[in-house]
Amino acid sequence: MKRTQITLKQNTADTDLRKTQSLKYERLILKISGEILGADKNLFRQQTFDYITKQIIDASRLGAKIGIVIGGGNIIRGREAGWLNKIDADVCGMLATIINGIIIHSQLRKNDIPAKLSSGLEVHGVVDRCNKFENLAFYDSGGVLVFVGGIGNPLFTTDTAAALRAAEFNADILVKATKVEGVYSADPEKNSKVEFYERLTFQKAIAKKLGIMDLAAFNICRESNIPINVYNLMKYSLSRVIKGENIGTLITNGV
Repeated sequence: MKRTQITLKQNTADTDLRKTQSLKYERLILKISGEILGADKNLFRQQTFDYITKQIIDASRLGAKIGIVIGGGNIIRGREAGWLNKIDADVCGMLATIINGIIIHSQLRKNDIPAKLSSGLEVHGVVDRCNKFENLAFYDSGGVLVFVGGIGNPLFTTDTAAALRAAEFNADILVKATKVEGVYSADPEKNSKVEFYERLTFQKAIAKKLGIMDLAAFNICRESNIPINVYNLMKYSLSRVIKGENIGTLITNGV
């Protein structure tokens, strides 16, 4: 009986090893822009949440360790609410990410995926403040962490929060899911004569002031040597990205 139990455990371990060996990036932080989550006048689009949930589930079942940082732009973008006090607008934005995170968390658990909400901004009775040491054990075990509330302070973007979580949790890559192909020399929706970058260095991205992420996020990833992959979530699967396929734009230190 004991020999059978050992054999079963070994077979499970071998299966898990084969899964992770197919991945170029096993540990990742996925940043999801809030703008993707709504459509037209609808703050929430169920089909989009279902699609994103499936992407996360598929990647998780490949053996990837996943942390998700959610934006809140489908509800309110603090920097665009010029009529509101900037600090208050940013707090509203952080609360918006919590709403989006609750939905993603609920969808994951409905599909029997272990998931945990963790917030930079504690909301008593709803979500606890991020505790790296508790969350790291959950992340390492294969549970999906859903990070909300930014870093818990105004004046910092969710891009910065994603870079911070990537550094804290020793991620192999920060994946920024957007609705465009990757990084361009200018906004492709406003200018048809733009250059698309398949590869970039952090130095070049910063020097050219490419607005795909803020300077703080770039600097955190550059100093931590964590590459950033910017891609179109609605067109390509997350599984293909973490397998190392040439999708979107890859930003690295150039080493």
